[in-house]
Amino acid sequence: MPDFFKPLIRTANWIKTRNQESADPPCALASCAGPHSLWQRFRKRRRPSGTFLQGVFYCRPQCLETALIGQLSRLRTLAPSPPPPHRIPLGLLMVARGKLTYLEVRAALEAQRRARYGKIGDWIEKLGFASEQEVTTALALQWGCPVASSFDPSTIQSPGSIPLPILEAFQMLPINYVASTNTLYLAFGERVDHAALYAIERVLDCRTQPCVAGRKRIAHQLDAMRQLPRPSDAEFGPMNDLAEMARITSSYTARLSPEQVHLSRIGCFIWLRLNVRSTVRTHLRFGGPLQTRSLTTNLVFSLSANSPRPIPFAHPERTPASPQIP
Repeated sequence: MPDFFKPLIRTANWIKTRNQESADPPCALASCAGPHSLWQRFRKRRRPSGTFLQGVFYCRPQCLETALIGQLSRLRTLAPSPPPPHRIPLGLLMVARGKLTYLEVRAALEAQRRARYGKIGDWIEKLGFASEQEVTTALALQWGCPVASSFDPSTIQSPGSIPLPILEAFQMLPINYVASTNTLYLAFGERVDHAALYAIERVLDCRTQPCVAGRKRIAHQLDAMRQLPRPSDAEFGPMNDLAEMARITSSYTARLSPEQVHLSRIGCFIWLRLNVRSTVRTHLRFGGPLQTRSLTTNLVFSLSANSPRPIPFAHPERTPASPQIP
């Protein structure tokens, strides 16, 4: 091959590689026609744009908004998953383990009936029939989960923060994250909600495993978190207006231009997580190197009581957690 052809071939290969790197995947919206003008196609080639919604690519803000409206409409009509009917009652379980007598369980149930509030475990503790640790151990056996003896949520490096309203609604806390297996461990102070775990997996793109911790300890931690600022969380509601939810979401996506959006229904909440990749310069005064970091914004919509008629919510069967917590 003559030497004067070699620079031309290298240039052609470089152009081909750049085109492959800058090309966006096809838009998932069937009605999308893509960029129309020559200038739009030129900008699209030079600066790839678009957003992945639940792993599916949408090329323009209009396409993303159409897809978001469909997703929000579907999630708004989902019914929360009912509690499993096959769990052994907590009082019966503690009687079987010799921690309570039948008369003590009857007394706790009668106190709960008269007060019209509280869990049966709360009244067992209030009446002095068992300690919080004994109730927590029985709760772990009831749900087939290990007991978290000690934890400090402020020290874990989780794949992403869970909005405080969701943590409070389910009385749960992230207590450990194992990066090697991409597994997030969450401690529950009351009922273990597997539908909530599945929804968290969809939003954070990780595995979850439940455990049980003392109800008072979790409530204390949640109260401490309530005093801290949460600039990355935006809470809305109660609301049931699909158009308003779509307008708010579109406003955030248009302003932030996120690379990825994940969303799911968790109880009476719709949780959207917007991942934005930002490029910043370290040591601005000295013109330091550029660094890319990922920023996150959480949108939480609390649904009102007069939601549309729900459709059944289904989620995959989950296997019990391992009895060991790393």
